[in-house]
Amino acid sequence: MKKYLLIFLPIVAFSQSSLENFQISNQSVFWQKIYNDSLPIKSQEIKLRAIGLPVMTTTFWLSDIDGASLVVEHKEGRTRLTVKEIYSVSSTAMNFGSVQENVKKQYLEEYYLNKKGEFKKLFIRKDGELINKIIQNSIRTLIEEKNDDW
Repeated sequence: MKKYLLIFLPIVAFSQSSLENFQISNQSVFWQKIYNDSLPIKSQEIKLRAIGLPVMTTTFWLSDIDGASLVVEHKEGRTRLTVKEIYSVSSTAMNFGSVQENVKKQYLEEYYLNKKGEFKKLFIRKDGELINKIIQNSIRTLIEEKNDDW
């Protein structure tokens, strides 16, 4: 019986509702990380850019990732960053001059959660790690901009 339990445990752990810095709550996906430092940034809308991704092996959703909401909380010299409402905007949207038409945000949970409310295999195997890097690069850029004391 113990042998069967040991085989079953990795399968249960594989279908958890959190992955690295990503978590699922009420059918919404958010990224969260705590830094043991007081970071000089505030809550804001952030731009996410898919730069340097593998060519021809990336989903359209990921290559068109566009933005998210960043919530910053400070407590006792630490900073908790929560990135929520992560969305992509299709690059096939019509652009007439400076006005874009047919622009519809597609949120991460709409694309990467299955009907059971769990992460899809594509997210677990590859895209979750890539999105994690995109978010961390965006946050790093925000911190570097604040530390630029021209």
